[in-house]
Amino acid sequence: MAVLAVLSFGAAGAWLAVRAQQARVAVEALKTDGKVLQSQLEAYDLVAAGQTLAQVREDAQRARGLTSDPVWGAASYVPVLGRDLYAARQVSAVMNDITQSARPLETALPKLRPTGTAGNQGQLDTAAIQDVAEAMPALSAAVSSGAVKVGEIDPGPLRPEVADGVSTLSSALESARGPFADAVPLLQQLPGMLGSDGQKTWIVLLQQDAEARGTGGLVGAFAELKTDQGRMVLSDAESRSALDRGPAIRSSVVPQNLREHYGKDLTEWAGFNASPHFPHTGELAAKGWNERTQQRADFVAGVDQNVVASMLAATGPVKVRGVTIDSSNAANFLSKGVYARWNNPQVVDAVTTELVQAVFGKFSSGEFSMPTLIKSLREPIRERRLLLWANDDEVQARLEQLSISGTIPGDPGPFAMTVINNGGGNKMDAYLQVDTKYDPGTCTNSARVGQIAVTLDNTAPKDGEGLPSYVNVRTDLIQRGFTGRATRDGSNRIVLDIYGPVGSSAVLTQLDGSTVIPVTGLDNNHPVWRLSVPIAAGQTRTVNVVMSTPVVEDDAGQIPVVLNQPMVKPATSSTEPLSACKTSSVVGG
Repeated sequence: MAVLAVLSFGAAGAWLAVRAQQARVAVEALKTDGKVLQSQLEAYDLVAAGQTLAQVREDAQRARGLTSDPVWGAASYVPVLGRDLYAARQVSAVMNDITQSARPLETALPKLRPTGTAGNQGQLDTAAIQDVAEAMPALSAAVSSGAVKVGEIDPGPLRPEVADGVSTLSSALESARGPFADAVPLLQQLPGMLGSDGQKTWIVLLQQDAEARGTGGLVGAFAELKTDQGRMVLSDAESRSALDRGPAIRSSVVPQNLREHYGKDLTEWAGFNASPHFPHTGELAAKGWNERTQQRADFVAGVDQNVVASMLAATGPVKVRGVTIDSSNAANFLSKGVYARWNNPQVVDAVTTELVQAVFGKFSSGEFSMPTLIKSLREPIRERRLLLWANDDEVQARLEQLSISGTIPGDPGPFAMTVINNGGGNKMDAYLQVDTKYDPGTCTNSARVGQIAVTLDNTAPKDGEGLPSYVNVRTDLIQRGFTGRATRDGSNRIVLDIYGPVGSSAVLTQLDGSTVIPVTGLDNNHPVWRLSVPIAAGQTRTVNVVMSTPVVEDDAGQIPVVLNQPMVKPATSSTEPLSACKTSSVVGG
């Protein structure tokens, strides 16, 4: 009996050794093909990626088969060696599950052609996009589940080569969880956005961040696009002056408290995007468009100079009135250069409109590189420079799961946002640097006392020296009867709105250390504290709001949400996690 046991154990050991060698070969093939797949996806070589994805699936399936037999399973409990075997088994199982979930992408990806051509007018295969969208939820779930399983493996006791593989896969899966989950809502709606179920009308607003508004900047020009069965056609492009001729926007589509805070600005195309909550802008734009044209706008998009630069990276340069505009100079051209070259506002509007026509015209004809577009838009999307609203409640609800919706979350919790609206009637916000520091503070019992500190730095040259008149003008002062140098000295007036946590109240507001009384409003449940802040060229001003906020249960350790408004000079912010609340009691006698 003992001899039989020894022979059996020896046979199992030999079998395991053979299997281990085979598994190592399979895992190496998996690693090699995985790197190839990653490079192909980064290069947006979708035809090759589909083929490689099938190979990766076969590699994972082979590795899974080699590590899932009973002998391997039993050996996983052997001291020391068992840890390596268990890790190999788990990793193989995870990769097998993920690649099986991704199997529909093997045929769908090659149909997403990476570059538009004039022959197909830039048409995208909406059926293939739908196939990808349908596969994504299962793939996202597999990635999340795999991340949990691999994360439970302690790499410490493993052999270096095994530990390295576990750590690498764990890191890759963890970093992929968010993007996969975030991609699902947008991918599910993308075929409809591209007109798979009938023609859609898009209104694209070009926001000039040099004259700040809540969602970015003053609308300088707009484009009307039509999408139908994956094709995009530019129907119209004009300067905002075409919209200014009326009719006025009926602001009744947004909440009463918003109308009370922002007033008549919401009825004008020059100020209707004063709130940073882009769904408000979308609703107002759609309502205004309907009143102007008697047509429905299915989607409203907001883009700024950085998005235009990203689009030019995909289309290549365009020439406008003898000036070559490309991805390297577009942001500066739209923020400063166009005003320095032409001092007539009407000409500036015309040039901006011609640039919009040239860029979107290239997209209509398919003269763009899809991989370059996807890569170059990542940063503008992260910075809330590309915003999207849908005139359909179900679609909009899905979009609001994503940052691209420009939504200001309306739920209780630690939150801060500094919002700049230009009050000087100029383009001086191109020189404004904004920094926000949110200190959630400490709490006792049911209240947390914290502070939002905002620093405003006007980096314009002293006395506005060298700035074009159109940029430098203080329209607000001229309207009040001022004349002379004071109306063009590099100064500005900032309408500053500080958004605080839901339910909070300001107990102290200071401007440069002196106590002031802010105008108080409400936007998407958030209290808003407003100050009008004059600022000279080269001056730095600080605003501090000390606030009391109701405690949200179990909020200790939570990282506050601090959002930055898109600006020419990117706004900065900082915060720290919430500390645990203290409880106290008062004993009276």
